Amino acid sequence: MANFVYERVIAVKRVMVCLLALIIGLGLTGCNGGEPPANEGQGSRKTITIGVMPDVESIPFIMAQKNGYFEQQGVEVKILHFKSAKDRDSALQSGQLDGVITDVLAVVFSNEGGTDLKIISRNDGDIKLMAGKDSGIETITGLKRRSIGLSSNTIMEYTADKMLESAGLKSEDVKKTVIPPLPTRLEMLQGGRIDAAILPEPLAGLGVKNGARVLASTDQMANKAGAIAFTAKSLQQNPEEIKAVFRAYNQAVEYLKAEPVSSYADYIIEVQSFPAALKDSLELPAYQPAEAPDPAIVADVVEWMQAKNLITDSYEYQDLVDVEILR
Repeated sequence: MANFVYERVIAVKRVMVCLLALIIGLGLTGCNGGEPPANEGQGSRKTITIGVMPDVESIPFIMAQKNGYFEQQGVEVKILHFKSAKDRDSALQSGQLDGVITDVLAVVFSNEGGTDLKIISRNDGDIKLMAGKDSGIETITGLKRRSIGLSSNTIMEYTADKMLESAGLKSEDVKKTVIPPLPTRLEMLQGGRIDAAILPEPLAGLGVKNGARVLASTDQMANKAGAIAFTAKSLQQNPEEIKAVFRAYNQAVEYLKAEPVSSYADYIIEVQSFPAALKDSLELPAYQPAEAPDPAIVADVVEWMQAKNLITDSYEYQDLVDVEILR
C-alpha cells in the first residue's frame, strides 16, 4: 500500500511539472507572436578551433585574431599554439581541433590513420636547404657523402629529397642525420656538427644571419607542400563558419602586404615564441590569398610516400582536398 501511494505522489508531481512547463512555453510564445525570443541562439555560435605551430605559415591567422577580422566576419575562433607537430596531431586526433596549419604529408598520414582531414588551401612559407658556414659546400652537388640534418618521413625529408633530385643526386647519396627539434638542428648546423640542414622560416633566416649558405629553397623550386586543413566533420557541420575564417585570413593577408614588418614584429615574435634575435631580421613570405593546392604537388607527395612504403592506400586529389569552401 505504501509503495502504491508513493508512486501516485510521484506521478502527480510529474504531471504538475509538465503542466508548468507547458504554461511557461505557451506564455513565451504568446508574448513573441509565435517567434522565438530575440536573443535565442546568441552565444551559441560554434567556436572554430585552429592549431598552429611557431612558424611563419600561421601568421595570417595570428594577425586576423589580433586585428579582429574573425569578429568582423561573424565567426568565433580559438587559436591553440603547439610546440611540436606530434602534440598538434594528437590534439587533432582527439577531436580538440577543427583545423590545423600543416602540410600535405601530414594530411595524408592523418587520413591513413583514420582521421578524415581535408586541405582547403596551400599556405605561404619557405623551407631552405642550408650548408654550414665552415662546411666548404657551395652547391647542392657538394652535399654528396655529407651529412644533412632533418626529420624523417616529414615535409622536411620530402623537400630535401626533391632538392637533391633537382641537382641530380639521390637520397642515398647523402648522410641523413635525424634531428627532429628545429632549434637543435640549427644549433648543430651552426656548431659544425652537421654539414647541412633543412630548415623552415624563420629559423632559416637566423641561420643565414649567422653565416649559413642557402643552397636551395622551396620559393625557388615552387614545390612547397604546406597546407591549411580542416576535419571533414567540421566542414560538414560548420561550412559557413569556415568560409568566414578564410575571409578573415584573406583580410590579414592584405594587411600583411600593406604594413611594414616592423609594425607588428614584436607581437609576432612574442606570440609565436620566435627567438628574440630575429627582431631585426624577421623576413616574412609574400602572403597570398587562400587558394587550393597545386594538384601536381599533392600527387607528387603521395607518390613519394608510396615509394617509401609510408602508406598503403592510394589517394587522389579529391580524396584530400575540399574545393567548395573557397568558391
